[in-house]
Amino acid sequence: MSLSAGQLFAISATERTCSTVSLFATSIIIVSFVSSQSFRKPINRLVFYASFGNIMANVATLISQSGIWAGTDSNLCQIQAFLIQWFMPADALWTFAMAFNVYLTFFRKYNSDQLRRLEWKYVMLCYGLPFIPAFTYFFIRTESRGKVYGSAILWCWVAPSWDFLRIAVFYGPVWFVIFVTLAIYARIGELVWRRRRQLKEVGGLDTTLDVSIPDDPPFSKVTEIRIEREDAASYRPEAGPSTEQDPPFSCAQSIPRPYSVNVQAGSSQLELGAIRSEEPFDGPPTREYRSSSTALEVNTAAWAYTKYAMLFFVALLVTWVPSTINRVYAFIRPDASNFGLNYASSFVLPLQGFWNSLIYISISWRCFKPALSDLHNRLLWYTHLGAGHRRPSSGQDSTRRLTN
Repeated sequence: MSLSAGQLFAISATERTCSTVSLFATSIIIVSFVSSQSFRKPINRLVFYASFGNIMANVATLISQSGIWAGTDSNLCQIQAFLIQWFMPADALWTFAMAFNVYLTFFRKYNSDQLRRLEWKYVMLCYGLPFIPAFTYFFIRTESRGKVYGSAILWCWVAPSWDFLRIAVFYGPVWFVIFVTLAIYARIGELVWRRRRQLKEVGGLDTTLDVSIPDDPPFSKVTEIRIEREDAASYRPEAGPSTEQDPPFSCAQSIPRPYSVNVQAGSSQLELGAIRSEEPFDGPPTREYRSSSTALEVNTAAWAYTKYAMLFFVALLVTWVPSTINRVYAFIRPDASNFGLNYASSFVLPLQGFWNSLIYISISWRCFKPALSDLHNRLLWYTHLGAGHRRPSSGQDSTRRLTN
């Protein structure tokens, strides 16, 4: 049983709406990454590279069913199918690359420079590997099955006569990559959880401690907890341009940071975070303050990573579970079309870039906060002062009202 015209219209409208939302979210990644060095951390760099694949996939999903209406032999249909086959599975590969980067940081002591040198290999893997079948499909055609690319209800993709290729070359490899990615995050999450419990027990000590973890890899059996104190009065931000001259989305902070907590394993170092104080310190903090603040900061940093890994887990499941069920259903019952499953697929698949942007923003929220504040101040200035007033000089509050 085929879908009705109303059901097809609902699917098409959902595809285009979700694609537009995803394109807008992806633009946030690109603009912020290009605008400021503060966003160019190894994980963020991979999300940035993945965003180009998300854009190309969304170009295809924006076409929606127009490719089918133009005819399965039309250039529009063939190009749309090619883009979907190439760039949709690439997103799962980029997710694996992000997980592999975290693995290398935790277990192989890779630093930022070493991770950056791997990026060209990630580009070749994530975009080169799915390109091979996507391009090869252009040249495959038989008398009984016809071309590989054809109508797939939602859009042009692998035709129903070649449905075994959907499982063997698309969904099968994607789920293999997902399981490997989840295995990496599960291993790292278990390590972070174990260390979080041990750091909580020793977080109140104000000296250098060695905490042995017997079942860790040989090169990270000893974790060093270093708690450093810095007087609030002596703290100054790193030398550099003033706030007025900082590039957009600067993460410069002027809040005193009397303590920082570092966890070292061998020669590698993972900075868990800094303990901030909103109130000035007139003298050395008490032992009780150090104990509670250190434990709180370590716990917060550990849980932040755990939630970050869970976000990838949820994004992968939300994207691929409904669409996989739909394709398995279509494989088992090729003569039946389930509107609910097709609609769910049309909703989740175009949102790959949106999920990536959520992860990117959650990682970089400290950088976005001053950017949003600056944008708010500029909007207030243009709204309330008008173009005829002179802009306040450096050091003045750009949002205060000027009296005539």
